Amino acid sequence: MATIKILQPREQAAHFGLYRTSAGGDQEIFVRRKIADPTDYMHTKSRKLKKQRANLTLASQHYSRLTPSQKAITRHQIEEVEVIKSHGKSDLKLLSGRQLFISKEMHNLETAGKPLYLPHELCIMLVDENLSPLAGKLELRYLDLGEWWNIYGDEIWTGNWLYSLVPRAMDAYRPYGEAEGYFDPMLPEHQAMTEDEIRAYHYHKLLLPVNYEYIYPNGDGSITELLTTGEPHWQMVLVEDTIFIPPDGGGGFGRFEGNYVWNKWWPQEDAADLYTFTNPLYAVQHIYKLTAYLKIARNLYPYGDWKVILKTHGVVYYTDWIGEWHLDEFSPVEFAVNPYTNKEWTRDEVNSLQLGVFFHVPTMWTVWMCDCIKIKLDYL
Repeated sequence: MATIKILQPREQAAHFGLYRTSAGGDQEIFVRRKIADPTDYMHTKSRKLKKQRANLTLASQHYSRLTPSQKAITRHQIEEVEVIKSHGKSDLKLLSGRQLFISKEMHNLETAGKPLYLPHELCIMLVDENLSPLAGKLELRYLDLGEWWNIYGDEIWTGNWLYSLVPRAMDAYRPYGEAEGYFDPMLPEHQAMTEDEIRAYHYHKLLLPVNYEYIYPNGDGSITELLTTGEPHWQMVLVEDTIFIPPDGGGGFGRFEGNYVWNKWWPQEDAADLYTFTNPLYAVQHIYKLTAYLKIARNLYPYGDWKVILKTHGVVYYTDWIGEWHLDEFSPVEFAVNPYTNKEWTRDEVNSLQLGVFFHVPTMWTVWMCDCIKIKLDYL
């Protein structure tokens, strides 16, 4: 490879591309900012010089696209860069700010054929449910090779957090906020945002503590044995909409009208349904107890019984026989602890539980039905 000789070698603040292109040899050139400098016009046919000039142009354009805060960060960066002063002798030169960025950019263009890895700049607001800014702390982390790392952020205004160095293409990202009198419903260990999701994430909401909340059926569970007035099963127990029609003067046992699930009365058999439920919004708080509320009724043929069926940790549990029913009100069944662990409920256990109803039919003509199910979570 031909060696390029530099006329009137001198150092000045406008030198860029100060690095070796190979393990040894006098193969470095100084690219001047001005075309009229001797280095450029004396070697107009040098392909290497043209490539350096093109790389300098790309690096300058890339720097101009940095945001003001990213440029401010680069101004405080200082690194030693190896340079070739003359006759193949190398030296170290301290570069900072724009010079350092462009030098490293040119080196990456020369060696890797692509521009520097430029991080994202994100602004995320820490807010309450009404999107009002909150004074507090917002953390942003990313997952790389199985380990979570913190990203430095500045609170540029109340609740406005700026992250200027968010690395690209990481395995996952997660924000977590803290503010006095509020709690974050999104526990860090339950978050795994993609790069596209975190780039579109603008508001991180914190919530005020509550005493309780209800969760509702949102899917059929692992057991669906009951008859229904429609499909899917879970939608038949989502809303209170069933009434009892008493028998007319000619006798009979009455009937139900609405959406509900019910037992088979012929041939006589026991049957149950399980349902999945919506995830609680506030269950990051301490769960005091879980109570199932069911609207259960039967016709006027006075036989049969019912109980609550619950599935957690893959195991199905049945309560004792309950028997009592009131179509005009809910029957509560309390679970103070998780029956599998015999300890207080956790958020993960509530998220994955299944709950439903079990009907026992000792004889024909008796019809048991369930109109609505919901679960109440009480918090400390």
